[in-house]
Amino acid sequence: MKKVVLTLITVVMAAGSTFAQVDKALVEAQKKSILDAVKKTDESVKKSPTKPRLWLDRAVAYFDLASFPDSTVSTLDLEASFKAIEYIAEAVKLDTKDGKKGSIAKDAEKLLDGREKAYGALMNVGVIKYQGKDYLSSFRYMSKASEIAPKDTMSAMYTGVVAQLCQKDAEARKSYEHYMAIGGKDMAIIYGLAQIYKVAKEEEKALAMLDQGIALYPSNKDLRNEKFNMLISFNRIDQAITQLKGSVEKDPKDVMNLFNLGLLYENKINGLKDEVNKIAEAAIKVESAKRKVASQKDKAEVYVDELKRVKAKLKTAQPKQKPVYQAQINKIEASIKADNDELKLLMDEQAEAEKAVGDVAANKAKMDELQGKIAKLREELPGFYIRALEVDANYYDALYQLGAMSYNDAAEIKRKVNAMDMETYKKEGKAVEEQIAAKYKEALPYFERALVVKKDDDLKEILRQVYRELKMEKSVD
Repeated sequence: MKKVVLTLITVVMAAGSTFAQVDKALVEAQKKSILDAVKKTDESVKKSPTKPRLWLDRAVAYFDLASFPDSTVSTLDLEASFKAIEYIAEAVKLDTKDGKKGSIAKDAEKLLDGREKAYGALMNVGVIKYQGKDYLSSFRYMSKASEIAPKDTMSAMYTGVVAQLCQKDAEARKSYEHYMAIGGKDMAIIYGLAQIYKVAKEEEKALAMLDQGIALYPSNKDLRNEKFNMLISFNRIDQAITQLKGSVEKDPKDVMNLFNLGLLYENKINGLKDEVNKIAEAAIKVESAKRKVASQKDKAEVYVDELKRVKAKLKTAQPKQKPVYQAQINKIEASIKADNDELKLLMDEQAEAEKAVGDVAANKAKMDELQGKIAKLREELPGFYIRALEVDANYYDALYQLGAMSYNDAAEIKRKVNAMDMETYKKEGKAVEEQIAAKYKEALPYFERALVVKKDDDLKEILRQVYRELKMEKSVD
């Protein structure tokens, strides 16, 4: 799980934010007063354990101890805030008769409301433990504070943070979800929770969380970029294209968005090409299987003819020669059996290949449909890079990509030429070679302009190859 990194701030505590400025003598007096109160209330409860007011006073004293800003005091008893909660429960129990709570019980319960004493005490020690990198202990205090104040966003947020830091991923997720449910708006938490969903492969939740963040911060580009990246990682190319087109409409001069749209179109084209190749490869497997079956049948026929010939000789052979012919017959029959067994396997392979291909006519229709989509996308694709160059004529990536499109087309045509047999090449080779040259000529000016913008070694090598293919005597600096 990706960690959300936040700086934990000190929450409002019992002594308030002016603690650092107060007189040292006054601080010492406050320390003494709190420690005396703890000692006094402990003794009072021992003497009169059935009086609810004494239990309430004791809870207040322990909360004050845990809430004190000076950690040398607040950490004297790390269980102080939890003990105080137990003392509150005892005060409520003693002041409740026949299900009806008395005034002391009600006062005691108020200490647990919202950001009252219990919350401040727990958060204070939670912060101290966080600052000391004792994240496990910090989580204990923070989570209890969040439990006591279920509508408080701060404790929910920091409970999630420390939960992650001590690798309590499930608890972190729960806290962040609670934080968002009660109105949390921190961008780091929105981003972090989206990443948690992404890692858990909960795509809809991840995208919905980013959409929630975008609604809160409509001008924030980081959240939009993260959603774009997430759509790509989820292979939701059409959604990514739709989002980016919306961004281009809002800011038509953003070259990065225009360039990324071009890349998305190329990605979609490659995906469609993969589908085409899968259909074509399945058909090729069928043809290959058919050739193997035909070859095996031819092989078997040779032995069948040989068997007939030897059997004919056996009939007219002298008694001494018959064993020789019979041995030949046995050997040939064994070969025929082996060939037939192999033929059966090959025919099974052919049947499997034909089954995988499915309906030939439907496949052709699908291929035509895919090729049509590819052609349409290819027609639109260069426009995004050209628009980027209209905004910035020296935009290297757009220059390179326009060159690469034609360069890759040339390479693809060249592969087809290399696969031609000699007879086909004699008939079609010259025309195809001219197509290759035309594509290299299309790529050349974009690569040359790109090299002026950026002296990239890989691009230099590509340019050298283009010059060689076009038989141009030109050096690349």
